[in-house]
Amino acid sequence: MLQRFKRTRFYERLKVRGKVLRRWLAFPSYRGRTFQCPICDAGLRAFKPIGRSFLRNLEKHGFVYPVSAFETLNLTHYQCPSCGAIDRERLYAIYLERRLPELDPRRRHRFVDFAPSPALSRKLRKHPLLDYRTVDLFRADVDERRDVADLQPWEKDSVDIILCSHVLEHVPDDRRAMAELYRVLAPGGFGIVMVPLLEGVEDTHDDASIRTPEARCKYYCQADHVRLYGRRDFAGRLAAAGFRVQKLAIGFFGAATFRRHGIAENSVLYLVDKAPSAPGGSR
Repeated sequence: MLQRFKRTRFYERLKVRGKVLRRWLAFPSYRGRTFQCPICDAGLRAFKPIGRSFLRNLEKHGFVYPVSAFETLNLTHYQCPSCGAIDRERLYAIYLERRLPELDPRRRHRFVDFAPSPALSRKLRKHPLLDYRTVDLFRADVDERRDVADLQPWEKDSVDIILCSHVLEHVPDDRRAMAELYRVLAPGGFGIVMVPLLEGVEDTHDDASIRTPEARCKYYCQADHVRLYGRRDFAGRLAAAGFRVQKLAIGFFGAATFRRHGIAENSVLYLVDKAPSAPGGSR
């Protein structure tokens, strides 16, 4: 009964309002000029560190890698105390702030956000050129419930922009999910596709015998993860699905931008796109 209630839209709204209230009460102590959130534009003396429960859980289950090896994870400047945006979401906002002005102003563009984050979602929903839609298989607070590995009845080439952040590590058939993302993305369209990655781990660890929550926490970081991606292999799987893949790091964004917005220096944005159609309709 409780689990059913937790999947309702009412519960999701109640949970969000509780978080907003707690942030509102704590925010005055974080005001400053050293940092700035690119999503809510708040000036800050610091971002909030990652929750202790996350670190305790990794220690409890003997996670086999050092937490400091995570790519795109700022442990000390993790979350905005104003809007709740975490560091990877702030990185997406920085990129989109650069990219969205390049959209054709003569039409609206279909943007699909899988497992959306509240702060960035609110910002994107207001964009005048976006037909913005949120998707999740389980959550009640989204526009559409759908499995990323089965996007029927969406038509081929029907989505202009995709944001799929920290979803694929939960999906049993991730190659099918990548193929579906490629199928629905329009020629010339682009997407941000991210998963947990660690420095020094180049090949994906995908072992069907690792099934228990405890074992998954130990080898995959979380009980609901079904694999731990390797950096080379992740990009390779995306390319095998048909995507062109770019890795945008600090050299692209600039060290000053990373510092200002609380982005870890080893952060990498995995950008995918689909080649434009050639004259005559072939690719």
